Amino acid sequence: MKKNNIIIVAIVAVVAIAGVSIYAISKNNDKNMMDDNMMGNNSSQQSASGTVDKNSSEYKMYSELKGEDYDRMFLANMIAHHQGAVDMANLALTSAKHQEIKDMANNIISAQTKEIGDMQSWQSSWGYPASSGSMMEDHSSMGMMNDMAGMTDKLKGLSGDAFDKAFLSSMIEHHQSAINMAYPGQTNAQHEEVKILTKAIVDAQSKEIAQMQQWQKDWGY
Repeated sequence: MKKNNIIIVAIVAVVAIAGVSIYAISKNNDKNMMDDNMMGNNSSQQSASGTVDKNSSEYKMYSELKGEDYDRMFLANMIAHHQGAVDMANLALTSAKHQEIKDMANNIISAQTKEIGDMQSWQSSWGYPASSGSMMEDHSSMGMMNDMAGMTDKLKGLSGDAFDKAFLSSMIEHHQSAINMAYPGQTNAQHEEVKILTKAIVDAQSKEIAQMQQWQKDWGY
């Protein structure tokens, strides 16, 4: 009789322990699902305000490059990318309706023209082939140049609200692309100058994206 009682007690204990374990696992899974959902929501919100999109082709490409491979490719393509922004911003100076856009365009021209000069100087100092200008040797950025020309061409001939709406949409997309390219550089770049520049690009262009999105809301675009 005592033996049976011991067996029954043991069975009850095992069942109780199993129940507690199942409950704990279930709660942990629920928590993980909630955390995943929250992270997903945050990721979407951050992407909307200019944070890096790690699913983008640009991020995936540049995140795989390390050291000088990153620096060489980043400089070649970001020079072309910046020139595209400058070209679009120059159109805004004469075609935009809102003064706010013209002011931002002036800031883009000033900041990114300086950064183009810095990047071209680094190419020369570090022995990288030039990717722009009359001494162009590196043609790896030709695709980027064509993409930038295409974005600029879409704005030509527009004015007033039509221009402003198209400009904001294009420049938000353009800035997001730059952020995706620059984000990996903070850890992957070889040169400290590139690390500093990539962080500056992410910070500045994230803020500008947020501002442009606010204008889209304010102006009903």
